[in-house]
Amino acid sequence: MAPKKKDNYKKPKKTYWHLYSLQTLSSEKFVKVINKILRKEFMVIK
Repeated sequence: MAPKKKDNYKKPKKTYWHLYSLQTLSSEKFVKVINKILRKEFMVIK
């Protein structure tokens, strides 16, 4: 039997954030995401 090939699939970068998902982030991650939202790299959805 031939060996399995590994998938080279990478998840796309998360650019849209929901308000509830921001509440569950650690402090450091929250600050990074908020800074990117303020620079308009990420978007917040309601």
